[in-house]
Amino acid sequence: MTSRLLIAISLFVLSAAPAVADARIYCYQKVIKASATGGGKVQVNGFRVEVGPAADPDNVGHMTCHASIVSPKGQVVYESNAWGMEIDPITGQDINGDSQPEAVLVSFSGGAHCCWTYHIISLGKKPGLLREFENGATASFRDLRGNGQIEILVRDDRYDGAFGLDHASSVFPLLIVELKESQFNDVASHFWPIYEKEIQEEGSKLNDRHLQEFLHSNPDEVHDDLDYLGTKSSILLIVLDYLYAGRPEEGHTVLRKLWPKDSQERTWKDMLSGFCSGLRARLGLETSQPPCGGK
Repeated sequence: MTSRLLIAISLFVLSAAPAVADARIYCYQKVIKASATGGGKVQVNGFRVEVGPAADPDNVGHMTCHASIVSPKGQVVYESNAWGMEIDPITGQDINGDSQPEAVLVSFSGGAHCCWTYHIISLGKKPGLLREFENGATASFRDLRGNGQIEILVRDDRYDGAFGLDHASSVFPLLIVELKESQFNDVASHFWPIYEKEIQEEGSKLNDRHLQEFLHSNPDEVHDDLDYLGTKSSILLIVLDYLYAGRPEEGHTVLRKLWPKDSQERTWKDMLSGFCSGLRARLGLETSQPPCGGK
């Protein structure tokens, strides 16, 4: 088993306890045996939300993790199978602003390369799947402004392995969205202090000597020096933070200061391409306006 899979299992199994119950409600595959363990259920608005081991319909003799939501009338509103399944702690709260509760089920595909899928299901008068999205990093649901509107914070996996970096050195810029009815909206520009804090943290890691070495290097060549990779990663995340926070001009300016001149514009184009075609595109966010389209 690769180290990335072990990390993925840890993230899936060891995160904070949910508000919907006194203990984590999750089901996951055992590493050695072809079986699953865990599970549990909660009642929300008369609906039963449950995850647990079940026979794998696609693999005789094996177990999988099954999630189901059953209405007060006993009808199955939603069900799904995956390597791992969890009832997210946000379940029972109003996520999309319709004054009705939702459930969030999180499925993990297993394996060393991806992925978590978030299934947002209405538990209101018209129950059913509202939206779902897949990503190579986990998401969190938080009321950042304390006004009852839930924001979804998720780090875009589009740049994993990009810019000549391996997974350990890759950058995962933060995207902040809200769900209104069944439409995701980018609200990152309202939370500049979150990005500013990370920019300052990454900037504090930059060493003058290492920065000068980087500026006089060819970033397209293979490098294995950890200081070099750390410098490159910090600069990329700083620039992308400006871009994801809705300040692309500032990000472009910083790139011109901190990136080797010969590859500045190509790197910027790669950043914009990832920004427009990555998680934003999977969420259906606007891509016809700058910096993704238009003038």
